[in-house]
Amino acid sequence: MNDIILSIVAVTLLILLLIAGIAITFFLTNRQRMRQEQELMETKLAFEQELRQVETEVSEHIMGQFANELHDNIGQLLTAMHIEIENRKLDQPDNQESYKPLEIYLGEVTQQLRLLSKTLNNDFIAHSGLLTAIQLEIDRLNNLKRFNVQLDADSAGTPLKKDQELMVFRIFQEIVQNIMKHAECKEVYVRLKTSPEEFELQVKDDGSGFDYNEVFKQNKASGLRNILKRAALAQLECTIHTKKGGGTSYILKKSPHSYIL
Repeated sequence: MNDIILSIVAVTLLILLLIAGIAITFFLTNRQRMRQEQELMETKLAFEQELRQVETEVSEHIMGQFANELHDNIGQLLTAMHIEIENRKLDQPDNQESYKPLEIYLGEVTQQLRLLSKTLNNDFIAHSGLLTAIQLEIDRLNNLKRFNVQLDADSAGTPLKKDQELMVFRIFQEIVQNIMKHAECKEVYVRLKTSPEEFELQVKDDGSGFDYNEVFKQNKASGLRNILKRAALAQLECTIHTKKGGGTSYILKKSPHSYIL
């Protein structure tokens, strides 16, 4: 009888040990699989971030080259045109008045070129700061007389890194280009709220607005997607509020966990 009981106990213990072994093996295998999946996800994320960073650097490099070309080559041509007009005025003193419209247009083009070349130049933006760059872009937009842009800004420095400030400015340029293409507005309000701990940029227009969900469904939002993509790359929060006939508001904020990639 005792032998039977011992046999039952031994078999039961063996079964329990087997079950425990299977459970431990399953747990360790599952844990290893989860670790591998996490590592794969982190590797994929790091690759995507690196790819986006390279794309951004290439884009910024191209814009820098374009800014230099504008300043050096096109600027020289405009200077040559201005000299030619002055020479013709000297040769034809009776026709000086006829050259005034050309001088006005040439002056406006030259001013626009200078503003545009500065806002495309990364070094200028990094040296001058975000507020100065935004003010220059607003001056350029107001000179175009497509709509009126008002700026309300704090003079305090931002908590952002230089790379983030540059990205914010490129996002701002993307926003105003989107407004020029689609908004059909008369007024644009820009609010820059900054402190050593806080950053918020708001751009609001009184234009036609749009159906946010419908636009994204139809894949007609390349500009909006680029804005959101750049904001995510800079670890910033971007929200867009709009409705048909009610204008559009873009709000860009510093994320609580913001950092430079």
